[in-house]
Amino acid sequence: MKSFLNLLTLLYFSCYINLLIGQTNLKYQLDSVVVTSNRTPVTFDKLGRTISILTISELDKLPITTVQEALEYVNSVDVKQRGPEGVQADISIRGGTSEQTLILIDGTKITDPQTAHHNMNLPISLDVVERIEILKGQGSRIHGSNALGGVINIITKSNASNNLNVGLMGGSNSYYKFDINGSTKLSNTNHFFSMSKSKSDGYRFNTNFENINISLISSFNFSNSVLKTILGYTEKDFGANSFYTNRFPNQAEKTKTKFAALISEFNLGKFYFSPKVYWRRNDDKFLLNKDNPEFYKNNHRTNVFGSEMQVTLKNYFGSTSFGVEYVVDKITSNNLGIHNRERKGIFFEQSANLVSTININIGSFLYNYSNTGWKLWPGFDISYLPFSNLKLYANFGKAFRVPTYTEQFYNDPVTKGNSNLQSEETTNYEFGMNFNHGFSNFNLTLFVKDGKNLIDWVETNNNDKWEVQNISSITTRGLEFNTSLNFSLLDKSFPLKTIRLSYTFLNSDKLNAKLKSRYTLEYLRHQVILQINSKLPFDITQSWAVKYEDRLNSQNHFVVDTKLSKNFINFNIFVKATNLFNKIYDDIAGVPLPGRWIISGVNFNLL
Repeated sequence: MKSFLNLLTLLYFSCYINLLIGQTNLKYQLDSVVVTSNRTPVTFDKLGRTISILTISELDKLPITTVQEALEYVNSVDVKQRGPEGVQADISIRGGTSEQTLILIDGTKITDPQTAHHNMNLPISLDVVERIEILKGQGSRIHGSNALGGVINIITKSNASNNLNVGLMGGSNSYYKFDINGSTKLSNTNHFFSMSKSKSDGYRFNTNFENINISLISSFNFSNSVLKTILGYTEKDFGANSFYTNRFPNQAEKTKTKFAALISEFNLGKFYFSPKVYWRRNDDKFLLNKDNPEFYKNNHRTNVFGSEMQVTLKNYFGSTSFGVEYVVDKITSNNLGIHNRERKGIFFEQSANLVSTININIGSFLYNYSNTGWKLWPGFDISYLPFSNLKLYANFGKAFRVPTYTEQFYNDPVTKGNSNLQSEETTNYEFGMNFNHGFSNFNLTLFVKDGKNLIDWVETNNNDKWEVQNISSITTRGLEFNTSLNFSLLDKSFPLKTIRLSYTFLNSDKLNAKLKSRYTLEYLRHQVILQINSKLPFDITQSWAVKYEDRLNSQNHFVVDTKLSKNFINFNIFVKATNLFNKIYDDIAGVPLPGRWIISGVNFNLL
């Protein structure tokens, strides 16, 4: 591992030093990107947080078919998959658990109240995604509950053109996928739709799957307002070999997720307000033995009804944002019972530019959920630009998460929930720097996360059951390093286009070592991601990704992925290979992931 890192560092900085000499007037493209990590959107150069952005052009180069797979190429993001094609993926950030990651679509919460296993039941496909923003670190002062490890905001497309696309794919393990998507612009309205179906016989016994995804997004633009509607549906039917226990390889699961949101924005000069309402339903049917369905089965249905109103006022200091949130979630389950709870919040944020080189954001979220009192969750961030291409930043914040229904009420012969759980909490500190020289970018971040009352399943002496408890404190310290070279900004004819190298180191100290917990100490100690994009002869583009992961209490591994593609006038062809060298590994103990998986496809542009 050490020699590998040394070699990468030597090669990278040899290129970097040679290309840096004499380059002084390159365009700083990243600095002008507007991101939504705060209540008031800000440009990247003023942001006092660590955020990664996957743009539509970057997503197109990756060897992926789902949002879940795209997140595997972002450092400090841990994607624990139980199968391919986004069948089930648990997403955690900076060593947190998957329950501590908040998922948004256009700023609207879609996190599942039953379990994080369903958080990535996304009712939209990559075809309608404009970009993905990954905020690393706490976000409760902005979004309230669940944003302990980070926030993933999936931004959908907004500017339509008249097009119709059909895609066909096929590959290993009898895999196929068909999708049709398109968009149209009618007067002052934009409309996007996408439909897809994918299926595979599986890569080992009982890992077959069939996925369906349908989404419709419309926006209506007026002189000083925008109204956006999102309708989405996704269905997953899959074999779940050893997903939850290796004693029953014949497990099976089927989920159906429906989502609807109405988002509006009114911009009246110095006065801006944005109301939104949304609904999400998730149906989950699980069989412990699909050959004997009546032996053990779970049927769960959750409904989430949410609303939010934000008001922003521009003033002498910058801008002031405040608003309210009201959410009701319900569950009906043959195992967990029938429950509902209310979540209420009041938020405030002040953004200020004291001078042109200093930007400050300070805010808090006053939050209450059923059977608890009101509690304040504050935070602030600051950025300083001593030079036009150098940014220093720091932030502080307290974050929390309410327990899921599974953690509170689940019960079976080997696991037991706890209805008396308290919210888990973290206090977070972060310091970082970002250097942007147009064709090159360098980012370094140090952070500390102090957690208390953290929720996890622990092994007890009570009939050998795993029970959910608020366990003792855990302190996580980490370092993140990102650097990239964009050769196409120097010479468009140069075959090597971009190189990106990222590294994350994590270390957690568990103060109560007597308890054996299930999730809190399964983080990635070392994570390295190397990505290379190039242009080959005959205008063929190729991307490479080398991923190294060293997980605590698990085997480390290298995985190599690649994609080749070529554009023609009205169609595109590609072939991608994941786990090119057929490495045997897993993200979750006892659930081995696929070996080499090759998929080829063609996309036709019919309009």
